[in-house]
Amino acid sequence: MKRIFPFVIVITLSTLSSHAQSLSKKEMDAAITSIAKLIGDNYVSAEKGKSISAYILQEYRNGRFDRIPSWKAFDSATTQCLQRFSHDGHLYVRNNQQRVKELLLAQKNVPDSNEAASFSYDPFYYGPAAIKKNFGFSEVRILEDNTGYIKLSEINISAKSLPVLYATMAFVSNTRALIIDLRNNGGGGSEVGEVLQSFFLPGDTPLLEFKTRNGESRLERTVLWLTEKKYDHPLFIIVNKGTASAAEAFAFTLKNCKRATIIGQPSAGAANMNSWYVVNDHIYVSVSTAAPTIPGTETTWEQKGVQPDHIVQSGGEIEYILERFK
Repeated sequence: MKRIFPFVIVITLSTLSSHAQSLSKKEMDAAITSIAKLIGDNYVSAEKGKSISAYILQEYRNGRFDRIPSWKAFDSATTQCLQRFSHDGHLYVRNNQQRVKELLLAQKNVPDSNEAASFSYDPFYYGPAAIKKNFGFSEVRILEDNTGYIKLSEINISAKSLPVLYATMAFVSNTRALIIDLRNNGGGGSEVGEVLQSFFLPGDTPLLEFKTRNGESRLERTVLWLTEKKYDHPLFIIVNKGTASAAEAFAFTLKNCKRATIIGQPSAGAANMNSWYVVNDHIYVSVSTAAPTIPGTETTWEQKGVQPDHIVQSGGEIEYILERFK
């Protein structure tokens, strides 16, 4: 799940030339060792984290990553290795120097010099990409028979995006029913609490319990401070195999609370909350650091996916809703 905690741990390695065309054994040793340690120290399940850490180290010793020509090739090879063993979509390595730079800025809580707004800085919520994507609100319209439709490409709720969320919900407030389309939505998160769910449920409704490896847990609830008009008409949520992480959490919790009807195909099954850790100037690693369940249970959608109430062939979901639920 691309649920991002707003903190970064940096492992200091030697600075590498941005023009390097191949990776030396020293560079590989440092990167693999650091990745293995970060997974072993932080993975939500201590036992599984230890196993994953040992596995990638053994694969490296067995020559699995010999002759890696670039950090881009390194991220692909390590990600495939980690996910094949763990079956965890939130466990991955990325080669992105710009994102590494943003993560380091986030650690220092220093806004980018090009950011004029006075918001606390987190690259996912406040970076230029978030604005270009309109914080995931890619489409809002009224379909036939006064049915509202919202297409979300990602979940990106922050102090900066709240006006977009409010305007979107105001636009569909008088519809007879609402469709929220989460197909191919890879997730994201909210920096200001579960505001999106709060438009459809009473305040202080328990949603998910996030459990960490040290036994601590955090209960996620709808917010009490939302004063905007709630939406109380029928709600339909469309999912598919590309729906993951925070997008799945939204569908899962609304289904569990019997507030929404889920349409489409089973989702990705990427429930765990992840944190990003900088490894060196070129790469960072994502590690699952918390596991969500229905409060007081072990029920989750990890590696299972959110199961639709009505399985509908891809491409026919909207038509199905409009025809079936007149």
